[in-house]
Amino acid sequence: MRNIRIFTYLKIILFLLLVFVAVYYPTNEFDVITSNLLQIKILGQTAKIISTIFNDKILLLIMVLLSAFLLWIKEPKKAIFIFFSASFGGLFLFVIKYTVQRVRPLPEVFSGYSFPSGHSTIIVVFFLSLLFIINKKEILSMLATFAIIAVPISRVVLGAHFLSDVIAGLLLGSIVVDFMKVYYKKIYNIIKLYLSLLKVLTLVNILFNKSNRYKRIDNTYKHV
Repeated sequence: MRNIRIFTYLKIILFLLLVFVAVYYPTNEFDVITSNLLQIKILGQTAKIISTIFNDKILLLIMVLLSAFLLWIKEPKKAIFIFFSASFGGLFLFVIKYTVQRVRPLPEVFSGYSFPSGHSTIIVVFFLSLLFIINKKEILSMLATFAIIAVPISRVVLGAHFLSDVIAGLLLGSIVVDFMKVYYKKIYNIIKLYLSLLKVLTLVNILFNKSNRYKRIDNTYKHV
C-alpha cells in the first residue's frame, strides 16, 4: 500500500464523500439544480451520439478483446493490466450501483441506478489503461481528453445522471487504474506461479498414470 500515491487516497476520500451524499441526500439541491441547468435540449442529440459512441459495455468488451490480442502477441503483463482493469472497474461499478441504488434524474426515461455513472467510470478506465500500455500517446491523449470531458457532460445533459454521479464515476475509474498500476505485476506473478504449479501437477499426474498402466501390463503378463 506504500506504493499508492497520496493523490489516490485523496480521490478515495472524495469518492466516499460522494457515496455519503448519494445515500443520504440523493436529491440534494446542488445536484437537482445543476441537472436541470445542464439538461439543454439543443445539445440532446449531440449528447446522445457521444454516449452511444463511448458506450461503457462496448468499451469493456473492447478491453477484453484487446487483452486476448495482447496475450496472442506475447504481451502477458499488458494483457493482465487491461483485463483486470476492465474486470475490477466493471465489478466495483456494479456492486456500488446496486448497493447505493440512487434513482436517476429522469427515471421515466432511463432504467437502472444513477450512482456512479457507468459511462464516466469506464471511459476513464478505458483511456487511462490504454495510455499506460501504449508508447506513442499524442493522438490517443487528445481523444482521451475529449472523451473524458464530453462523456460525463453528455450523461448529465441527457438526464441520465446527476453531476455528482459523473464526478464519482471519474474518480472510481481513476482509482481502479491507480491500483492496477501498482498491483498488475503481482497479479501476473501469481498467475504465472499458478500455471507453473498446474503444469507440474499435470506432469506428475501423467507420470503416475503411465506408471499404473505399466504395472497393469506387467501384472497381465505375469498371469499369462
